[in-house]
Amino acid sequence: MKKGIKIILITIPLIIITIIASVFISKKTQIVNAKKVAVETIQVGDNQELSVDDVVEQIIIIDDDMIGVLTIPDILLENAPIKESTELSTLATAIGHFTNTSIYNGNVGLASHNGGDGDYFKDLNKLKVGNEIYYQTRFGVKRYLVKTIKTIDEDDWSYLEETEDNRITLITCVKGKSNKRLCVQAVESEENMDNNI
Repeated sequence: MKKGIKIILITIPLIIITIIASVFISKKTQIVNAKKVAVETIQVGDNQELSVDDVVEQIIIIDDDMIGVLTIPDILLENAPIKESTELSTLATAIGHFTNTSIYNGNVGLASHNGGDGDYFKDLNKLKVGNEIYYQTRFGVKRYLVKTIKTIDEDDWSYLEETEDNRITLITCVKGKSNKRLCVQAVESEENMDNNI
């Protein structure tokens, strides 16, 4: 009887460890596959047929106010729609673009929910410095590398100010802290700008 209990006590933790390892490996495999798809399918570079400098205030609204898509392989976000505005009605169905920020060159500011409808940034807190972000618009495709991950006050708009470099700023709420926001900033990568990554 005691031998049977010992076997059970040894077997149960081994089963639990095996299940946890399987889940972890499965998630890592999904991330590796998402990165591979991004590398194989996303062509980084400017749209040579359309000059951003010729567009008044860099704003061209495409189908249904969609201005582009966002892909972040490390959190399995793929081709998430981006629309003009950060109104709640927009954020319920898409990532919102802060209208006072650049739409392509400069500092592009985007917001999304991390829970409920339109929770495209639900895993934004899992990003790490160096992770890739792809921003695809009618003007072209930019590849950014995460440089800053910071919790800011809800009224701190300094991260959305104009910049001389090309960067993308992603903002979402912080769960349980209504007066705080998670801010992720990534700077355009100069590597592999003329061909696939």
